[in-house]
Amino acid sequence: MKTRVVSVSLIVLAGVASAQGQSEKPTFEVASIKPSDPNPENTLWIGMEANPGTVRFTNITLRDCIRAAYRVRDFQVQGPDWIRDARYEITAKLGVGTQDQIPEMLQSLLEERFKLSLRRSTKDQPVYALVPGKDGPRLKVAEGKVAGQLMTALGPDGKPRPAMTYAVLPSGVQLRAPAATLATVVELLSRFMERPVVDMTGITGQYDLTLTFMPEIMGGMAASAATNADGRLAFPEPGPSLFDAVQQYGLKLEARSAPMELLTLVHAERTPTEN
Repeated sequence: MKTRVVSVSLIVLAGVASAQGQSEKPTFEVASIKPSDPNPENTLWIGMEANPGTVRFTNITLRDCIRAAYRVRDFQVQGPDWIRDARYEITAKLGVGTQDQIPEMLQSLLEERFKLSLRRSTKDQPVYALVPGKDGPRLKVAEGKVAGQLMTALGPDGKPRPAMTYAVLPSGVQLRAPAATLATVVELLSRFMERPVVDMTGITGQYDLTLTFMPEIMGGMAASAATNADGRLAFPEPGPSLFDAVQQYGLKLEARSAPMELLTLVHAERTPTEN
């Protein structure tokens, strides 16, 4: 299998929010926003469904909305705790807009209904860079019919992507991604590592991956099955590190420092204006 590699800049790979032009941003035709009870058993699941006329977000936080709207990662969004705790259900009609414009339309919605205001800055940050290994990548291309059968969730580009799952095993955490881009995979991997994982492979396309590894942390998720009495991670059958696990696909992780754009919340209303 020949993997296609493209050249992209570090700024794009880091998921930096692009500057908006002076032209007016597109808007949803109409949108409904309702509070949603948090799901403590699945805090990572941010559902997203879209068709030619409608988009729906479920179990979504304001931080998730910001990263989707500005195409950044959650570690690039700074603000009070409630922006990652309070959850909402959002249903919107695209009107004359297209699915490619959903992130920009979401920007307009956040500014109008949540009165969102952000400050931008750039800072060097320690990361784990996912890069091709010495002998090149060995990736299994995802089957098209499989991708079409999976539930969809919020993707790193602010649009729907095929679902991934994870499980806590005696040997560590197992990530199952039947049809995922590497940009999507590193987003979930970051929840288990001390540093954010950033895709710097330049590899496009969807692949079928399964990774079992020992996490460094259990960030923001139920970890009772993986912790002992003092709260430390404890696995009876310790497996490989993520550094070792990615090698099966001809990839490697490198500790680096990279410039990241940060979006800091200046103002936002926890209760959005009425529908």
